[in-house]
Formats: sequence, structure tokens, C-alpha cells
Amino acid sequence: MKVWAWLQPGNRIWKVVSDPENGTTRVYDHNDKIIYERSGLPKDVISVIEANFLTMVAANLSEEKTENDYSKEEASSVSYDNPMYV
Repeated sequence: MKVWAWLQPGNRIWKVVSDPENGTTRVYDHNDKIIYERSGLPKDVISVIEANFLTMVAANLSEEKTENDYSKEEASSVSYDNPMYV
């Protein structure tokens, strides 16, 4: 299972949980309410979602990060003009 943070306008964070073993993907809003859920997905479909969508718009919270990774994140800025933000 992987957990992703998806930054939204207004400094709100949505949580995306993808679970290839169970074939599910869920999106939770800033109040931890499920706003989107898909189940019965094959592992390869979830891998495509993670590789193409989530890595572009979200931060993977389930990966271990080094000190250097955190300093790179702090140096980057977020643009809300990006059409990928809802």
C-alpha cells in the first residue's frame, strides 16, 4: 500500500491511497472523507496510475527519504496555475 499527498489550492491536502494487492485506489479530501474510490483494478493498472498520474501531481509519503531529498523539496515551489490542480 502506498500513501500520497496531493496538494490542492488553499493549502489543502488530499490523501491518495493505492493498494495494488487489493486492487484499490482511494482519494480522501482534507477532512479525510472518501471522495473517489476504484476497486477491482489489476496490479498493472495501479502501477500505471502511480507512475503516470501520482508521480506528477502528488508526493509519495510511503517512501523512505534521505536528508538530501527533503532539502530538494523545500527548495521547489508549487504553482497553483498548473491545470493538474483541481
